[in-house]
Amino acid sequence: MDRSTEFTFGIAWIMSFFHQDWTLDASTEAEAVADQFVEELEPDAVLLVRRDARLLLDGLPSDWITVLWEGCAEGGEYFFRRGRVTDGAEWMRQVIGVCDAWLSRRPDTTTLLGADRYEGRELADEVLSAVEEFRGVLDREVADALAECVRHTPDLAFRLLLRALPMKSASLSPESLYLSEEQYARLAALGKAFHYGEYVVSDIKYLVDTIS
Repeated sequence: MDRSTEFTFGIAWIMSFFHQDWTLDASTEAEAVADQFVEELEPDAVLLVRRDARLLLDGLPSDWITVLWEGCAEGGEYFFRRGRVTDGAEWMRQVIGVCDAWLSRRPDTTTLLGADRYEGRELADEVLSAVEEFRGVLDREVADALAECVRHTPDLAFRLLLRALPMKSASLSPESLYLSEEQYARLAALGKAFHYGEYVVSDIKYLVDTIS
């Protein structure tokens, strides 16, 4: 049972669109997502984004969604200050709208199959343990929001944790957040249990402290 991609996916994937220069290429947040949804994109990629956005809308209050976006996207602390998007729930609705517009142009689009439908409910305790392990380094609200997310969708919560750790490390510059090899091994084992592709967890391997 394999995922349809070797790389990160869903909401965690579109977070990567919002680098520090994204406003040079798009005039709105929704346009920044739509521009990456090229016609050649596999439908599964868009379906996974839509599923994640729906899970967040159905499972978490808007303020928790806002906290998760702010803590897991580059420059997320400024995302809702531009006035075009008021909160996390509105943003997820906009994302769903972009997904639906793209999917409407693909009459061959079906539904998610196999591993792409797997949410890892039985792994909730392990994901919650991973969140709690890093509670001391993450912002309190981010850790709380991740813990709440685990209760509704462990798979998405884990992928967001994998985003939150490097974002927190970058915010500490010139210091950094480092992972021990044991911590990384636990995250990698969870990624394997979720049937993730090769690069979903390994994207943060650079945080491993190999000196101490």
